[in-house]
Amino acid sequence: MELDKKQKVYNLILTLIQYISLIAFLIMTPYIAKGVMWQIIEIFGVIIGVWAIVVMKSSKINLAPQPRANAHLVTQGPYKIIRHPMYLAIILTLTPLIVTHYDQTRAIILGILFVNLIFKLLFEEGLLKAYFEGYSEYMKKSWRLIPWIF
Repeated sequence: MELDKKQKVYNLILTLIQYISLIAFLIMTPYIAKGVMWQIIEIFGVIIGVWAIVVMKSSKINLAPQPRANAHLVTQGPYKIIRHPMYLAIILTLTPLIVTHYDQTRAIILGILFVNLIFKLLFEEGLLKAYFEGYSEYMKKSWRLIPWIF
């Protein structure tokens, strides 16, 4: 799938914001949340992320939103329920860290990351609808990010 110039720039900006935010957040934050409940949420996020990567591996995973050539639509594993489980994994893994190790700068970075992920997943869904014939039907059977909410 070839993107036009505007899409390429938007794609680059979204991807850069995501990775700069992740790197900044991870440099500034302890890796283990305080409290068993928050640690369980954090571990659940890691499990979802690893599961999503393992399932997606066969589809030529791409760090940027646009699908790679010869990619196929993945609708099994966590993708059967959630269209963006890797984004959910980021949210579940990082939120406990900011809640239990609060710092205003990290909270702002996490907020920027969350907003960026929403813009990125909306952009990605537009690209996936255009690339995969069955994506619109898949959208009707799955949740975007958080089951029963969004």
